[in-house]
Amino acid sequence: MKKQWVLPSPSYSKYVCYPELLGHYTDFPQHAERREEGFLNSYNLHLIFGGEGYVFHEGERIHMGKGRGFLYPRGAHQQYGSDLSEPWDVRWVHFKTEIPLPLLEEVDQSRGSFFTFDPGTGLESIFDEMYRLSANYETHSEPRLSALLYEILATLLQNSEPLHGSVPNEVRRSIRSSADVIHGACERPWTLDSMARLSGYSNYHFLRLFRVIMGKTPNRFLTDCRLARAKLLLVSSELSVAQIAQGAGFSQSSYFIKVFKEVEGMPPNQYRRAFGS
Repeated sequence: MKKQWVLPSPSYSKYVCYPELLGHYTDFPQHAERREEGFLNSYNLHLIFGGEGYVFHEGERIHMGKGRGFLYPRGAHQQYGSDLSEPWDVRWVHFKTEIPLPLLEEVDQSRGSFFTFDPGTGLESIFDEMYRLSANYETHSEPRLSALLYEILATLLQNSEPLHGSVPNEVRRSIRSSADVIHGACERPWTLDSMARLSGYSNYHFLRLFRVIMGKTPNRFLTDCRLARAKLLLVSSELSVAQIAQGAGFSQSSYFIKVFKEVEGMPPNQYRRAFGS
C-alpha cells in the first residue's frame, strides 16, 4: 500500500508547524530515497510501526524496525529505505515550522535524529486523523492539521529516546503510570518511598528517572497536582480554605496558603474572588 497526500500552502502563514507532504507505506519494498545536501527544504519525519528498513548516516547503516524513527532537518543529506523482504510499515510527514521547537533544535545541530519511540502512545491514531483530513482537504481543516502535527512532535518529545538512550520505553511507561496514580490520588499522604513503590524502583532510581522523564521531582509534581485540585475546588465549591487544603492533600492550611501564594502570586481567597463564578 502506498498512500500519500500533498497539501497546498496554508492560507495562514504563522502556524507553529504545518505539514506539506505526508503518507503511509506498507508492503512497498521499493520505498527508498537518496537526497543530496540542500535538496529538501523541510523537516522529514518517519516513524516505523512494523517491518524493517534502514538509514545511512555518516557512512553507517542503521537498522530501522518497529518502534524506531528518524527526523531530518531542512537541507540535510538523506538516504533511507525499506527492507526488500520485509518492507516496513512507515508513517511519514514533511513539514515546516515558523518558530524554533524544542524537538527540532538538537536535530538542526546534528543533521539528523535517530531514535526509539513508544508505539503505544496514540501516534497511529493521530496520523490517521491527519490522513483523513488530507484526503478530504478543506481550508477550515488547516488549524487542525497544524495542531495534529504539533501533537505528534510533542508526543515524541515525551516518549522517545536516542537509539543509544539511557531510558527504555518500558521504563518511561512505568514512571508515567506512577505519575498518573499520584495525580489521581494526590490527597493521599505520599512519601518518596510510597511513590517509588508504585514503579518498583528504589527511591534513588525513581527520583532520578522521574526527573528525567517528567521534567520535575516527584514532590514538585505532587505539589502541582495538589494545587490544581485546590484551584478547581476554590472556583467550583463553597468549601472553606481549610477544607480545600485538606481535600487537596495539604496537612496544614497555613502551609497550603504559603505555597499557593508563592506559586500563584495571590492567596487562595483572592484567587477564588478573581476566578470563581
